[in-house]
Amino acid sequence: MDDRTKVLAATVLGALAGGLWGYLYLTASGRRLRDELEPRIDDFVREIRRAKRTAEKARAAADESWHTLNELTAGDSHRRDESGRVAG
Repeated sequence: MDDRTKVLAATVLGALAGGLWGYLYLTASGRRLRDELEPRIDDFVREIRRAKRTAEKARAAADESWHTLNELTAGDSHRRDESGRVAG
């Protein structure tokens, strides 16, 4: 991508962003749209945070499971004799 293409892309993106900002903040219909979107965005953010907490809990449970499994298998290997049989 050459410099002229980059400048053109930046100009177009800037114009689109400015037009969107102008619509949302300078028109009555833009204000109504913001009023409708704001609670939905808040709900979306709340759901994302909830999903993150759920994923963190699942990860903690998986880590605990692996830790317990490793303790069990490490403890089991210490109780075996040279032939591989469990020492009693």
